[in-house]
Amino acid sequence: MRRLDDLLAFVPGLQLNQYRKRHRSIWSRGMLDRYNDKMVLMVDGVRMRHLYYGHFSLGDNLPLEAVERVEVILGPASSLYGANALSGIISITTRDFSDQPQLQTGFELGSNDRGKATALYNSERFQAFAGRLEQDAPFRDTRRSFIGGDTRQPLDESFSNLMLKGSPVDGLTLALQYSREETPFVFIPDTQDAWVDGESLVLSANYEQGTLDTGRLETTVYYHLDNAREYEIENEGRTLGYEEYQDAAMAGAKVTGFKRFGDHVLASGVSWEYESAYDTRYRRTYHYADGYLTPPETGDLLAEPGISNHDHALYLQDVWTLSPALTLTLGARYDDFESFGGHLNQRAALVYAPDASRTWKLQYGTAIRTPTLREYMKVLEGTSFVPPALEPEEIEQLELGYLYQWDNANVSLNLYRSELTNFIFEKPTPDDQDEYFANSDRRVVLHGAEMLYNLRPTDSLNLRLGAAYIHPVEGEQTVPYLSSWTGSLQADYRYRPDQLLGVSLIYNQARDDENGTAEDDQGDVLIANLYGSGRLSHDWRYAFGIDNLFDERVYDPAADFGNRYSSERSEREIWLRLMWDLTL
Repeated sequence: MRRLDDLLAFVPGLQLNQYRKRHRSIWSRGMLDRYNDKMVLMVDGVRMRHLYYGHFSLGDNLPLEAVERVEVILGPASSLYGANALSGIISITTRDFSDQPQLQTGFELGSNDRGKATALYNSERFQAFAGRLEQDAPFRDTRRSFIGGDTRQPLDESFSNLMLKGSPVDGLTLALQYSREETPFVFIPDTQDAWVDGESLVLSANYEQGTLDTGRLETTVYYHLDNAREYEIENEGRTLGYEEYQDAAMAGAKVTGFKRFGDHVLASGVSWEYESAYDTRYRRTYHYADGYLTPPETGDLLAEPGISNHDHALYLQDVWTLSPALTLTLGARYDDFESFGGHLNQRAALVYAPDASRTWKLQYGTAIRTPTLREYMKVLEGTSFVPPALEPEEIEQLELGYLYQWDNANVSLNLYRSELTNFIFEKPTPDDQDEYFANSDRRVVLHGAEMLYNLRPTDSLNLRLGAAYIHPVEGEQTVPYLSSWTGSLQADYRYRPDQLLGVSLIYNQARDDENGTAEDDQGDVLIANLYGSGRLSHDWRYAFGIDNLFDERVYDPAADFGNRYSSERSEREIWLRLMWDLTL
């Protein structure tokens, strides 16, 4: 794997889709998610999101070389994580400190003028990581824009990362994460060139002390500065046609205590989150449908420029061991949102493990997603229409899970039923001058199943098979973009102790879009990847791969829901990476 979003494609229940601004939309258990605002992304316990869209991106902007592990929770999780944990959690943990000082460097070359360099210094108390990537976005010259026209925009893009972590005393970790990216808006009409420039700075402190028996305390405090500028250059005169700023600040604090009382393990805590939009101006001098504008248009993206919000929350969870084989978990969280009032979410799970091989789980949970600034504060242009006030989306889900483990294999199966209400969707104003967001009065009910099978028939061969099925029971007309069946297969063969070859397949069943264009209709998709890795010497390692081996052309109906032309995924890519490890 080279990117985090590539890794997530192998999680049963997740569907990934190319969006026209170069990022991937992640749909969890059928929850359509244009801006990745229905899941929560956490990096070392800190929420990461773009405030205006409520969005996060997982690709080259967060290098895998800095990541220790990725954990995914599917389904509602607001009882612990609050708003936007509607369809799941993606929790990323960066590399831990090392007992001995180490220096690791990596160099990667690939198709589309890809060049990447990373360096990690790690020790017992201090860690520093830096990464730089430059490439052309991996798309064909014959791709089409989101209005179906030709595209001739430049594809050059870059990503920069700096991460610093220190532990001045036991239990305390201080961290700084800085990232910058310049990416093309690759499906814009050919009358313009467009880019998205983003910059993010996160400062955090985490303190942990104690044990479950004596009492354990975990505290996290963070500050997140997130700046973004979208701009377009008109192609004829090469003048600035449009620019907008999406600058925001976010902060938060969370204190959680844990304590064992006999058969009970209690966790309780409080959290506070703050968000503020401080620069959301725009200026337009050119529009592809109207040409040059005289005079230029200026304004603000938000109906209340500089708006800020607070969220205060209390949460409690009890893990009760009813017997050696039976455990009951009960949890609840109450959030008081400055803009959306109070909301209570709960979770209950019964886990039965009669022996070391079998585990059953029955779980019920609820969650909400509060509207983003773009949804409830978007300025409507050219119309006097006033949209109705938005309510948070709500979901409840019932899940049954089973896990069976052998010495050299395991299989897990999950069945679920989800019910979504107040689904937020985009629709045109009555005079068709702009678009606004509204709550749907339809109830969406989804049934689904997920399976994951791991098998190691020999010490040299490892097989991993995943599959998922989803079926909309009610409100089917509101979820036309889903593949009913998805799956993945991965086979790793270690032909020498330090040499590995592998192949992976990713399958998506054909699905419908609603744009009325036949040439971008997507049938069944099967993407094959070939890869290998190994060690050249004690200090040198290598990895290589061919992504999308057969250069499958894939269209994702995720650009703009409605009549927009579908977005095309990356073409075939060939890459090679060298890594140098040195113990100091």
